Amino acid sequence: MLRLKLLGELTLEVDGVRQELPASRRACSLLGVLALERRAHPRGQLAARFWPEVLDESARTSLRSALSALRRALGADADRYLLATREAVALAGPDQVCTDVGEFERLVAEGRFEDALELARGELLEDLDDDWVYERRDEHRASVVALLERMAAGAEAAGDLAAAAALTRRPVALDP
Repeated sequence: MLRLKLLGELTLEVDGVRQELPASRRACSLLGVLALERRAHPRGQLAARFWPEVLDESARTSLRSALSALRRALGADADRYLLATREAVALAGPDQVCTDVGEFERLVAEGRFEDALELARGELLEDLDDDWVYERRDEHRASVVALLERMAAGAEAAGDLAAAAALTRRPVALDP
């Protein structure tokens, strides 16, 4: 099982053992995209997304290099987790690859708000600064704020005004 921690500093674990991330920031950013956007990504689109300033062939070469760095980081079972064909790249399904963001979403859907909030510590991919990350970070922050508002409304309805006030103040700490 591959576990990716995307909230806070990006980390990866394979079968419970923490692995060294690729040295390339683009490879780490690529891993972040694959982990957050769980679908098959056409190679051409990934190359253009991460290397827009170079010719297509150079961008595809850079993508191959980043994928190679990811395979090294994932170790001997990399092909079990990283599904790369000539046309597309994706991470394996949730039975092979899980993320804390996916776990957060599952817990919210199950109504386990406190557990979900425990996972939501730190900014989404806080060690990456690509443009695409900022948009996803804002989306995740909005999800956390919505959860806090929902919890505050529940506390208020239950008559626990102190808890409601405390929960209402927390979004300000997320985005002062």
